[in-house]
Amino acid sequence: MTTNGQAIGVFIAAAHTPTLPPEVLDAARLCLADWMGVAIGAAAEPAGRIVRETVAQWRSTGRSTVLFGGTAAAPFAALANGTLAHCLDFDDTYVDAVTHTSAPVWAATLALGEEIGATEPDMLAAFVTGFEVAARVGHGLGQAATARGWHGTGLFGRIGAAAAAAALLKLDAERALHAVALAATQSSGLTASFGTMAKPFHAGKAAMDGILSAQLAAGGFTGATGILERGAGLDNAVIQDGSLSIVPIEFSDWRILRNSFKPYAACHLIHPSIDAARALVTGRLDLDAIGTVRADVGALAMKITGGGDGHPDTPLAGKFDLRYCVALALHGRDVSAADFRDPWMLEPDIAATASKVSVHDHPDMGFASATVTIDAVAVHVPVAKGHPGNPMGWEDMDRKFGGLVAPALQNRTGVMFGLLRQFGSGRALAETRAILETLP
Repeated sequence: MTTNGQAIGVFIAAAHTPTLPPEVLDAARLCLADWMGVAIGAAAEPAGRIVRETVAQWRSTGRSTVLFGGTAAAPFAALANGTLAHCLDFDDTYVDAVTHTSAPVWAATLALGEEIGATEPDMLAAFVTGFEVAARVGHGLGQAATARGWHGTGLFGRIGAAAAAAALLKLDAERALHAVALAATQSSGLTASFGTMAKPFHAGKAAMDGILSAQLAAGGFTGATGILERGAGLDNAVIQDGSLSIVPIEFSDWRILRNSFKPYAACHLIHPSIDAARALVTGRLDLDAIGTVRADVGALAMKITGGGDGHPDTPLAGKFDLRYCVALALHGRDVSAADFRDPWMLEPDIAATASKVSVHDHPDMGFASATVTIDAVAVHVPVAKGHPGNPMGWEDMDRKFGGLVAPALQNRTGVMFGLLRQFGSGRALAETRAILETLP
């Protein structure tokens, strides 16, 4: 019987040989467009700036682009860019693993790809490889791990970044497995950090550690190759009551086709409630006159986002306060990055509406579903916008990208979006990099 480790090693080693289906390549490009949009849109975020400035102090030599910060060695560029891509909490999520996969995996792929001069097709293949490995390791464990206080992006995103880096370095199956094992033993990231700068740092550190793990494995460094087997390491450390274990891993389908994207710049668990609240808004809704607002949500949404009082003291905290985000939606706000900016000021009318919102754990609700009721008028959202079954396509992504990037790129926004949509052609990376070099 093939072990999980053997399956993963063989899959990574074969990354540069198969021809990927067009829909898989398109999904990878959509992830890249989303990654670049949220990263550029986070230019002014303090968390990204501090990490970028710290990386600059290390004075490393390398060819890898640091967004808004010159170049650096690949691991350090990945740290800076991976952090930046998660600063707005507006990046994609693979829900079955509750992991923001693109933030660390694209950061690692682009940084190492630039350093070694990889081709665009090789980078696309490496990203898909990292995504698929992360998705499988986290499958079924993600929600349980999150409920126990672990951040899936730090756990599974780190493993995906290592898989992508190993694919770029064209490691054989044995060394690829060691790369993944080394990433797994560095697993970290706590949900207690949600609403602080430490959350996006999880994504950046995962990207950095993924590259480091693959580079060490390339040199012959070894790890515990059984760490991803059932009950043999990662799963029984994260789920210590033994109620869940890692499932047998096989690669018969493409999990990237079930990725989810965010139309709102808040925790993904809040999105169905935002959709429901927006559906309740009409031109005649008198927010001063309404009595109660009830949000029925899944258990995980209740645990992660239901504890806020609707009066967050920072924009980062606001992204994880369900009451506050529902109030924003009821006031007709887009719940975009612009609603979570410093300098922070809690608007009295938003706070007043948030005080009317109550949050309830409902057994019929899941990650992507919720019901919001205002004075006995209810709207149920079975699948929030951006998830499989109600997906965001290229037209939706164009609007999101423009809103994030236009302030920095202005009339070059459409050019960059077009380049990202054509990534793999052989010219997109160089032209995108030339545009990025003009950013202040």
